[in-house]
Amino acid sequence: MTISKRGIQIMAVSMSLASYLCTASALACGGEWYPEVQIDPRIRGVAEAEKTLAKGNYQAAAGSVVRMIPHIEALRAQRTADSLVSRAERVLAVAIARSGGKLALEREVPAEVLGHWPGKTTLDQNKNLAWSVDTLRRGLAVQKDDPGLMTQLGEALAQVDGGHEEARTLLESLAARDLIGSPQGYRALAELRLQTGDEAGRILAMKRCESMAATNKICGVSAPRAS
Repeated sequence: MTISKRGIQIMAVSMSLASYLCTASALACGGEWYPEVQIDPRIRGVAEAEKTLAKGNYQAAAGSVVRMIPHIEALRAQRTADSLVSRAERVLAVAIARSGGKLALEREVPAEVLGHWPGKTTLDQNKNLAWSVDTLRRGLAVQKDDPGLMTQLGEALAQVDGGHEEARTLLESLAARDLIGSPQGYRALAELRLQTGDEAGRILAMKRCESMAATNKICGVSAPRAS
């Protein structure tokens, strides 16, 4: 019996496939064992936290970060701007600034890792905001002159006692070049201008805030501080 050229080709392909399957499956063919690849779930978790923050749900974004990396406050090693820890820190820092230092995480995070994040006292709020400012400064040291980070640092400084002048200088510089990267940045600038009696400037900044904001809520009054 003769085998056609086509038949030989089919047999060759079948043998190659069988050989590949035996190599890939240690259980089936007794070949080399390959360890299962483990994907860090925090990679997706941090990406989701960034999306949640962008949608304006600051508590959920912050809660997600603290749940995934409960020791994040202690992580201060040198790292790149796009590292997982740097991205997680930035989410938490911005959420703190935009929440006035208070994060209602009791339903988001186990009680044993809550620490001072809820900001139930002025002392804890100040501690949160100081961490936010420090974190965003360190981020800016890596991503020099990044308008988005500069805006977020301005937002955080505007919430800190003694930080208003620096915040105003930073945000005014960005505004002059049309580089403020968030409606929250314009809202902070509006409030800083009001403090100096610049009503016309406040109205202008609020209009820019409203033109950028997805909802009217974003350009409302800042979160109240504890007494």
